[in-house]
Amino acid sequence: MRMSGAIRRMKALWRTLAGAAVAVLLVPLGGCDRPADGDGQVLRVGTHRGGTRGMMLAAGELKDVPYRIEWAQFPSAQTQIEAISANAVDVGIAGVASFLFAYNGNPQLRAIQAMDGGPEQKAVAVIVPEKSAARDMRDLRGRSIATTRGSVGHITLLQALEQAHLKTSDVSISFLSPNDAMTAFATGKVDALAIWLPYLATAVRSHHARVLTYAWNGTSNYLVQVSSDASVRTKHALLEDFLRRYARAQLWANGHPREWSEISSRETGVPRDIAAYSAERWHWTPAPVDGRVADALHETARIFAAELPPPHRDGAAGLDSSFDHTVDGSGGRRSGG
Repeated sequence: MRMSGAIRRMKALWRTLAGAAVAVLLVPLGGCDRPADGDGQVLRVGTHRGGTRGMMLAAGELKDVPYRIEWAQFPSAQTQIEAISANAVDVGIAGVASFLFAYNGNPQLRAIQAMDGGPEQKAVAVIVPEKSAARDMRDLRGRSIATTRGSVGHITLLQALEQAHLKTSDVSISFLSPNDAMTAFATGKVDALAIWLPYLATAVRSHHARVLTYAWNGTSNYLVQVSSDASVRTKHALLEDFLRRYARAQLWANGHPREWSEISSRETGVPRDIAAYSAERWHWTPAPVDGRVADALHETARIFAAELPPPHRDGAAGLDSSFDHTVDGSGGRRSGG
């Protein structure tokens, strides 16, 4: 069977979004004290489809970095955290659901900075085809829904089902990689999809998807910067500087979505309309990893109760507050250039 032109274009677009398995960018060294070991001046940072790098570049926060950054690009938070667990990456941002799943298997992981999305974030949603008869989650009873296990899409789907008084057994859930889930959705192999930006933007802008629900539950949504105990111990100063830069970049991006999307599109190859859709909805406030984040982890664990295998570790034990002073971005150069 010949692949249609539309599907060929769709697959090419998603390859652009996913990028290579690992893409490395070296930010030149500047002058600062060098730790004793040879890797002390290198910070290995994970990014999802260029998102972190694109935002920091647009905000001017990759200028005059006093160490080398090696960027590793991943299609999802799960694969990124696997690399952090394997000591191949030092830090990368992820949803609390992804952190909780990973921490359950590796208690050496640490959440070192939070991003508060507020109670009405639009970065993750359950979507259906534009012409679907489904108007709420109850209409998906008996239908097939794709998502990625342990992802922000997964937790959003479970929240949405709970709010609709549905059980997971009332629907058919297919756990797929983000790219495979997108393909299944776009080709009609599943009826709905729980997905996050920028895949969400691609589905809405390029494939006529409609948001069914964001599954808001009245509490704040959080992302966390994930690192490892080893990286925190050996690269604390580098991580401090990077988190300050990231915090400033995020605050800048909140107020400059157009500039961010234009630069991000140019640097990553993501179509401009998709970059713009994502930038308009990617609003987060840097926050300490305090009791509110612990509460979010506990609520996530409650919703995931039937999904997490033993030993059911308390994700709040992986919160490291030693970087909380970085959330206002103070120190070093200011963003905006």
